[in-house]
Amino acid sequence: SVAILAQAFHASRPSRAVGGRAMSEALRDFFGGTLGGMTGILAGHPLDTAKTRLQAMSHFDRGTTYQVLSHTARDEGYRALYKGLSFPLCSTALLNAVVFGVEGISERALKSLWSEERPMLTGFVAGCIAGLAQSPLVCTVDLVKTQRQVQLGWHGDSPVGIFRSRISDVGLRRGAFQGLGPTALKECPSYGVYFLVYEQSKRLSEGHLPTVPATLLSGGLAGCVALGMIHPVEVVKSRIQALPTSCSHQERTPLYVIRQGLHREGLAFFLRGFGAAMARAFVVNAATFGGYEAAVAAWDGVAV
Repeated sequence: SVAILAQAFHASRPSRAVGGRAMSEALRDFFGGTLGGMTGILAGHPLDTAKTRLQAMSHFDRGTTYQVLSHTARDEGYRALYKGLSFPLCSTALLNAVVFGVEGISERALKSLWSEERPMLTGFVAGCIAGLAQSPLVCTVDLVKTQRQVQLGWHGDSPVGIFRSRISDVGLRRGAFQGLGPTALKECPSYGVYFLVYEQSKRLSEGHLPTVPATLLSGGLAGCVALGMIHPVEVVKSRIQALPTSCSHQERTPLYVIRQGLHREGLAFFLRGFGAAMARAFVVNAATFGGYEAAVAAWDGVAV
């Protein structure tokens, strides 16, 4: 999730120390960001399941977040709320590495090009580049997660089984990257917008709120703005990634999905799962921050 990694990265940006100290602090931040991200995923996954089901399944047309959560837990068991968890959980470290690497390199390059006078623009563009760079991996992870989340009943193919079956049926390109276009369109601007809103909100709240509430509020607000802005794209992406391998090329195109959605539901189609997405943004932010702080405290305790 863009919000998870952005919160961990920008709340824990490595210092400008040199030599071994810089490497140690970078590893500390990476460790904290990864553990924080995993904590956020665990805390927010039930709401993610509700969001995906509201966006992609006609079974839950006109349903609310609470109705999806309660019906899923009642009919399929509470474990069903964590369907598809393994792929995003296990990919957190790799996604974190991509974000730290690409954003750091991009920001240094842009600063040398534009000097230090445009920090907001530099952060926004570097964030967009990092979001674009992570899109193929995010697409694969979200594809497998979504396919598992829309299965009714606990029993079904495991995430690894889903991935293998798709590759076997339709090859690597379609099997692993179905919905790559909407994913890139979602990840690229949302990460940059998250940075802008988070930094500006933190700056405005300084002196008015203690550090922890200010960080939680800034992160939650940034997550809601960034994810809310691209929510229509998220709906289209979820619809495409929920489709089986037997669907035609036309049925997998964003334009076809949009036309079908507008024909059946009007503009309300673009707001499917919006409440669940916004609730998830705040839950994930709080859990990520708490997980990051606990991980860094543990790292410092071992290092002493």
